[in-house]
Amino acid sequence: MKKIVGIFVDGPETKVAILEKSGAKLSILELFSFGGAGLRDFEFKAETNEEGFVVDDSAILLTEDESKLEDKSENPLVGSLSRYRIKDLVFIPSVSEPHVSYHLLSNVEKLNAKNLKKLMLEKWLESQKSSASVENINSVDFGDGNILSIYTNEYFPVLKHLDDIAASFNVKNLKIPYITSADALLADHVLKKYHLEKGKTYLIAYVGVESSRLIFIQDNKIKHMSDYLSVGIQTHGFHDTIISKISLEMDMAQIAELHKIFLCGEVIESTIQLTFYGSFPLSDIEILQFNGWDLTRLSEEKRTQIPVYTLAILPVLNYLKPDTKALPKINLLPESVRESQRVFKLGTLGYALLALIFLMVVFFTQRFVGNNKEIANVQSQIDNKQLVITENAEMVSRVEQLQWRIESGLQIQQTLDTLVQGAEMWTNILKKIQEFHPESKKIWITNIAATDGSVNIQGVGINRHIIPDFSDYLENSILKNIISQEIRERGVNKFEINMNPDKYGYRGLAP
Repeated sequence: MKKIVGIFVDGPETKVAILEKSGAKLSILELFSFGGAGLRDFEFKAETNEEGFVVDDSAILLTEDESKLEDKSENPLVGSLSRYRIKDLVFIPSVSEPHVSYHLLSNVEKLNAKNLKKLMLEKWLESQKSSASVENINSVDFGDGNILSIYTNEYFPVLKHLDDIAASFNVKNLKIPYITSADALLADHVLKKYHLEKGKTYLIAYVGVESSRLIFIQDNKIKHMSDYLSVGIQTHGFHDTIISKISLEMDMAQIAELHKIFLCGEVIESTIQLTFYGSFPLSDIEILQFNGWDLTRLSEEKRTQIPVYTLAILPVLNYLKPDTKALPKINLLPESVRESQRVFKLGTLGYALLALIFLMVVFFTQRFVGNNKEIANVQSQIDNKQLVITENAEMVSRVEQLQWRIESGLQIQQTLDTLVQGAEMWTNILKKIQEFHPESKKIWITNIAATDGSVNIQGVGINRHIIPDFSDYLENSILKNIISQEIRERGVNKFEINMNPDKYGYRGLAP
């Protein structure tokens, strides 16, 4: 499971918060700080007055102290992270002044990104930086035309810590999604978490080791931000100095009174809290807390120190709990670090090839989609033709069935016609026989049968001479034979006559 490491360099002290999210549950695993390579390894070349205030903030220069470049012991952050798998860690550093500078813009019209950067560059050139570069400018939109412009002053000491970690764990690059603005997150956290009344002014005071931050909020927007204030708990006369500085900033911003003061940072000592209570008796004082989290991994002492690590916790919270109202990710990560984290490092030719590959992919994708559509169209036509073939086959089958039925009907009709004709002939034969009156002439018909060649009539007669007359009466007949025999002591004559089939139409009717 991924663990998110928030880091904030507060002067000579580096504050670290390690958090983990499991489902909707957010847990603080560790909080620790150490005096590493922070601001104490740099010289602040700036003119100050007797009270310790910087006379000209724009003249602050960060130069590495050459006397402190000797070999140092292992970075304590490396030892603290050794119990974790480096691949499971995501680092979200946050930075503040003097590593970045701020310029507050109010009532800014809706502009596109290019014109907005152009406007911010003009403001920076007018104010503090005579050679400002547009590449170093970022911004946060707090809504209603209120924009916090952020200028990167090139060097982030926290990157030295991260380089040490990468070298110690023998990895090329750490997972660093972005470096964000601690002050912007702090202001956004108060604006989102607390119900601030309109018309009243609120102060967010972060007290650090060597510096402090003052952010004034009015009507749910940032009204004023102090310039870099080199006053921290290690500053001699801190209590009087910080109150004087707040009063000075209130005069500059034309703020008469403070409704509420939110404290965070090195404010867990009661003496520091009493300083604010005593100096602003009419204002509510509240120490920023993070409630509803799993703190079981922390000791009781560490739980009371959570406000100290506010600027290390907020970037992790911004990374782990994004929502529609969350502050947009502010990426102050130097381009060199971004480039080193890219999987594919491409030059001009590489980007040109990438663009060409993209165009080729688009082209072949369109061809593929077009061919698929054409194939689908042809397949649809084939399916339609196949359906027609199936329908035609069914139609042919029906026609064949009808043709068979017609032929069968014709055969039946022919048979019926023949039978009808044969029945008529049989009727004529029987009438002819009946007209001869065979009974009176002692002639009896015993059998009449139709054959392929003729109609055969068999019978018996008493008078032998009448039988030829009977044959002649039937016309076109042949008397085949007359056989005399005795039946019951009386002589009779059996005869067989064949009638002409052409006359009576019986040819082929016999089974």
